[in-house]
Amino acid sequence: MNKGIIYVCMLFLCFACNDSDAGNTLPLSFQTIQIENNSNFVTLTAITDGDAKDASFEWSIPSKNLRLTGRSVVCYFEQKGTYEVTLTSEWNSQKGSITKTITVDNDSYYHQQGEHLWWNDEFTSYTLDKMAWNYDIGTEGWGNSEKQNYTSSSENSFIRDGKLVIRALKLDGKTGEEKGDFTSARIMTKGKIEINRGRVEVRAKVPGVKGTVPAIWFYGKNAYPYYSELDMMEYVAYEKNKIHGTAHTTATLADPKEETNVSSGTIMVNDVETSFHIYGMNWTDEKVEFYVDDPSNVYLTFTPSQKDNPRFWPFNNELYLIINVSVGGTWGSRYGIDLDKFPLEMEIDYVRIFKKN
Repeated sequence: MNKGIIYVCMLFLCFACNDSDAGNTLPLSFQTIQIENNSNFVTLTAITDGDAKDASFEWSIPSKNLRLTGRSVVCYFEQKGTYEVTLTSEWNSQKGSITKTITVDNDSYYHQQGEHLWWNDEFTSYTLDKMAWNYDIGTEGWGNSEKQNYTSSSENSFIRDGKLVIRALKLDGKTGEEKGDFTSARIMTKGKIEINRGRVEVRAKVPGVKGTVPAIWFYGKNAYPYYSELDMMEYVAYEKNKIHGTAHTTATLADPKEETNVSSGTIMVNDVETSFHIYGMNWTDEKVEFYVDDPSNVYLTFTPSQKDNPRFWPFNNELYLIINVSVGGTWGSRYGIDLDKFPLEMEIDYVRIFKKN
């Protein structure tokens, strides 16, 4: 994967349409940041004076035939080159416009692999995008004797500083021993953003509280009656710094297990609770790879022993993404729950999905 450098550039200019309009100009600038570990994704952030917090913003990149709205946006420049970016803004009859160029030094890793960005959410808006996400709510135990009630409350999921936050809470006056003693969030793209093959990368930081399991995974029922689930990342806090990845099929879940090939794996990530990491999955016609931070850092490759048998390979149908933090359960609370560590948070910086051209 290409390595860039942190690049920050700021301009502060004031534009007017003509001399008669000089009293209606809006002081305007914007900042560009090329993040170190992927210089092809550039964050563009508009800057105005303190009174213009409610201004409207539109970004235009003619060479990409792209228009974006919002004070802060993330743009993907897949190929090296120089790009012209124009920001226009309006507030209380004042208008401003500024144009600058952005230079990208390298083709992106994904472009080199023949992949294009199919969908992404950078969480730069103030609320969760309802065109992409749903809430999975309820107190069902979720087949695992879990103790949280999943809600759509802003106490349990919200956007903060360009990141999605999932917060698990212990309810006041509850002992933590019963179902419903905790609340959390489980968001999903069911019926909105579903994929059948592709590369998925989620940059996240996970909590390390015993008795909880933050997870990033794909699920769907289109392969019914055969089971299909891909767990990109699960973190069981009593196993410090150990990330789990798993492919679940009818054959892997059978008792006795029918699948003879490896279907689960782990990797140690020393600062998993204090730093953001990229949790990746590359789902192709023949296999599913799981990796952390870089596509070369693969710790599990699932290749079914019987590719043409849907009991062993049900992954020819769409799956949807789920991100959640569970509390309790037969796996997560095997060694109890640290009740005094609540509330706790999982943070998601972005979700990006690439597909072959």
